[in-house]
Amino acid sequence: MYGLKAKVREIVLAMNAIRGHQKTPRDITLGTYIAENFKDGNSKPLSANHLFAECGVNVRSTTVDELMADEDNKHLLSELIRESVRRGMGVSQREAMRAASLGPGVFDGGNERFMSREVFLDPVMRGAVQAAFYNDLIVREESVSQPTVTVPTIEISDANLKDSAEAATIEEGTVSYGSKNVTLTKKARGFKVTYEAIRYNSLSLASLFFEDAGRILGHTLNSMAVNTIVDGDQGDGSEAIDTIGVTDTNDGAAWIDLTRVAIRLNLLGRLGTQILANSQEALDFLNLEEVKNRQFGNPLLATVLASPLTMPERLYVSNELAANMVVINDPSCSLVQLTSAPLMVETEKIISKQIEAAYVSITTGFAKLQRNASVQIDGGTAYVADTASDFSSWMAPYSE
Repeated sequence: MYGLKAKVREIVLAMNAIRGHQKTPRDITLGTYIAENFKDGNSKPLSANHLFAECGVNVRSTTVDELMADEDNKHLLSELIRESVRRGMGVSQREAMRAASLGPGVFDGGNERFMSREVFLDPVMRGAVQAAFYNDLIVREESVSQPTVTVPTIEISDANLKDSAEAATIEEGTVSYGSKNVTLTKKARGFKVTYEAIRYNSLSLASLFFEDAGRILGHTLNSMAVNTIVDGDQGDGSEAIDTIGVTDTNDGAAWIDLTRVAIRLNLLGRLGTQILANSQEALDFLNLEEVKNRQFGNPLLATVLASPLTMPERLYVSNELAANMVVINDPSCSLVQLTSAPLMVETEKIISKQIEAAYVSITTGFAKLQRNASVQIDGGTAYVADTASDFSSWMAPYSE
C-alpha cells in the first residue's frame, strides 16, 4: 500500500492546477501524474492502477453510486468524465498507440488507459481517431500562456542564389519577417445527466454517455482547423489559401489538376500528402480512375522523376469545405495548434433535482505556419496560366 487513497482529492486538485497554470498549462493525465510523483520501493513509477487498487475501484464493476458514496473516491468522477471526453476526441487512443509503438517495457509518461483494453474494442478506438482528425493536420500542439498569441511570420521574398563575378560584391537576398496576433477560442459544453440514470451503472458503462461530448468537441476542432487552412488565422484574409482552377470544369478536380499542385508543392519543398474535401468531392476523388482502379503494365516510355512527386494519400472529409473545392495540404508545415487552457472538466451535483452536471471546456486555436503549405483546387473554375486561376505570385518556386 502506498497511501494513495487518502491523497485522491490532493491529486485531483494538483492536476487541475497544472492544467490551469497561467504560464505553462499542461494536459496532464491521471496516469502521468501518478507516474511522475509516486514510486515504489525500487524507484519504479506507479500507475493509475495502483491508485484504483488502493481505492477498491474496478471500472467494470464499481458503480457510480459506490464511487460517489466514498469521501475519497468521489473526486475521481471528474477524471472519469475527462478521460471519457478525451476518448471521444480520440486523444487517449493516439497516446495509447504511440505508447504501443515504443515497444514493451518502454515508459511513456504514464499514458495508460483509464479504461482497460477489455472495455473498449479496437474498432471503437479507430472510429474515434478517424472522427477527430484535427491532430493529423497540425505540426504539433503548443501550450501558450494567454488567449491572444503573437506568432512570428517569415517570408523568403528574394533569397535566391545570384551569379557573382570574381571580387565583386555579393548581392544580398532578403527575408521578410514580422509577427501576427492569433486569438484563441474557448470551446465549452455543459451537459447534465440525471443521477438516477447513471448511479447504478458501472463506471465503464456510464463513461460511454460522456464520450459523445468528446466526439462533438473533436468535430468542432476539425472544423476550426480546416477553416484556418482555407481562410487563414487573420480576419483580413491575408493568410488565406491559394486557389487555382481546373483543366476541365466538367471533370472537376481530375488527376491532371492534382499533379499540377503536386509539381508546384514539390518545387516549394512541400509534401502534399493530405487531401481535404466535403462529402461529394470526397466521393468524386475516391472514384477517380487513378484512385479506384489498379494500374497494370509498364508505360511506353519509363520515366524516373529526379524529384518524386508526392500525391495525396490520406483523405479527410469535412463539410466545412465549399462545393467543388478540394484542398491539398502538407501537415508538416501548415498549422500549429495553440492551447492556453487544456481540457478541463468541472462537476457539480444539484441535490434538489438529483442531477449530476458536468462542464467541459478547452481554450485553443490554430495558426498558420507557412501559407504555401496548402493549395485549394476549384473544380468550377477553368485553369488559365498567368491569370487569377493560376498560382499566386507568393506561390512561385524559390528558383523563379
